[in-house]
Amino acid sequence: MTGRVPPGYNVIQRLGAGRTALVWLAQEEATGRQVALKIPRPDLATDPVLRRMFENEVQITLKLDHPNVVRAFSGRTTGDEAFLALEYCPGGTLDQLLLERGRLPLEKALGLVLDVAQGLAHTHDARVLHRDVKPANVFVDGEGRAKLGDFGTGTFKGDDAEERVGTAFYMAPEVFEGRPTSLRSDVYSLGVLAYEVLTGERPFVGASYEALMVAHLHSLPRELRQVRKEVPVKVAQVVARALARDPDRRFAEAAAFVAAYREAMGLASVESSVAPAPLATLGRGGARRPTQGDAPAGAGEPRGGGRSGGRAKSAEDDAAGAKDEPARARRGWWPFGRRR
Repeated sequence: MTGRVPPGYNVIQRLGAGRTALVWLAQEEATGRQVALKIPRPDLATDPVLRRMFENEVQITLKLDHPNVVRAFSGRTTGDEAFLALEYCPGGTLDQLLLERGRLPLEKALGLVLDVAQGLAHTHDARVLHRDVKPANVFVDGEGRAKLGDFGTGTFKGDDAEERVGTAFYMAPEVFEGRPTSLRSDVYSLGVLAYEVLTGERPFVGASYEALMVAHLHSLPRELRQVRKEVPVKVAQVVARALARDPDRRFAEAAAFVAAYREAMGLASVESSVAPAPLATLGRGGARRPTQGDAPAGAGEPRGGGRSGGRAKSAEDDAAGAKDEPARARRGWWPFGRRR
């Protein structure tokens, strides 16, 4: 490990392992700040798909600069000294927050959705497609602000990227059909995330990839206000438009979603502070959640695109959004925050 640490960083502890990198909590010598240091896994030397994913993340994240996007401080895309130094977000992932707290207080949920939408809007303004917008790829900083991250599946708009990527719970119908991803398919994924954050439930569920595909292609989610009646009517309408099955009926890009969402709220800004909370004892639907000291069921298993220390997946594994993902435990690792 010592020989691979880039100059200027002191490793503190390991945070986790993902498809393309090992992730370490490290201290930057020049500033004293803590960072999440991503160092490529050995697999990348022989796997061009994973190598390209790591290069994408470095290139894209270094290009972006917004309060609602995980910030990259420094990085190198290729070679033995490849690395990516990222902002360390001690609040963990939005996915973890939803698991621990279930349905969030409405004002906090509204603010978190706005945070993610603003981060995605900046991403789209930079002509970048995220292609895997979901709570597990959103990180919460020490002030409770949500930040979009994990751009390994991202691509620059206009690049030749025909492969099917994403996570089945959040994939747009046209992506299931094999059509290319687009700004509008990112908006659809944002709509699924918004529905989940606001209600505490996913709009589409299924026990397999095929069942989820059928749900996205042929089913309609419960009207948002039937699930949580205190959500403002206009906000529910904005989310419903983002979830339109026909891409032409959605917002053209995330900035249009942000504008409509802010108008629906009738506020110049929305409170988004989400302080870390103790683990709850009950999950969605009354299922018990692990408490401190418990070993979570399926610990270490990846959720969605895969975030475990297991074998690196092929492009086909990841592109399909992990067909067996619904049966796996929702909790894996998260690189930018302490385990709760």
